[in-house]
Amino acid sequence: MSKPQEDFLDKTSRFLAKREGIDKTLKLLRYTARLIVSLQPKDQELTKRLAAFEKSVGVSRKAFRLGKFLQDVNSLRHSQTKDAQFVLELVAYGGEGIYYFLEQFTWLVKTGALSKDLEERLAYASAFAELVGYAGNVWLSLLKLRKLLQQERELEAAIAKTCKEEGLTDAALAAKLGAVRFQRRLRTAFIVQDLADSVMALNDVAGGKIRGINSPVVLALAGLTSGSISFYKNWKL
Repeated sequence: MSKPQEDFLDKTSRFLAKREGIDKTLKLLRYTARLIVSLQPKDQELTKRLAAFEKSVGVSRKAFRLGKFLQDVNSLRHSQTKDAQFVLELVAYGGEGIYYFLEQFTWLVKTGALSKDLEERLAYASAFAELVGYAGNVWLSLLKLRKLLQQERELEAAIAKTCKEEGLTDAALAAKLGAVRFQRRLRTAFIVQDLADSVMALNDVAGGKIRGINSPVVLALAGLTSGSISFYKNWKL
């Protein structure tokens, strides 16, 4: 007997049962609220409520990072790559892992369990580690994107050759080409996501002193862009 196909409610239930599902939903809500706040007059009651909501959600999301650094530790433990690519993975997973590890203490500060005196130093250290991790991720994604583009060109050439010789398109090759193109578009979206997150991390590292990226609208749009892509990625899994 075949397994019944999932409907929207099934998928939503499964999505929200996962830590990543709830975290990415909160991320979308947070940056949507931040964008509205950045575009509205500050003295409006709705703006004040949304600002408080955005701040509360930001603290809530940190609780979902408890133990998340172990995912990066495991990724490094089970890595099969060597030489230069492993160094990039060390930068990417190492930076991200340190960021998630420090975020646990930031959450404890926000909840009052640790002294507020630690907040500024923890925020800087975690933002710096996050930025390093994104730099490694972008570089790794560019390498994977180049490989996908090469595969796409090879498949296109193979399909053109088959079509010329036999007058027909190989269905298996066409399906494989479609899958590679989807992965290429997805990898491009991941690069955009990491770049958007990098903008916010760079602003935190610089203490909001870099003109252009310190705009509340720019930061809100960067967060919303990243949130939308990460939401889609986890929804499809």
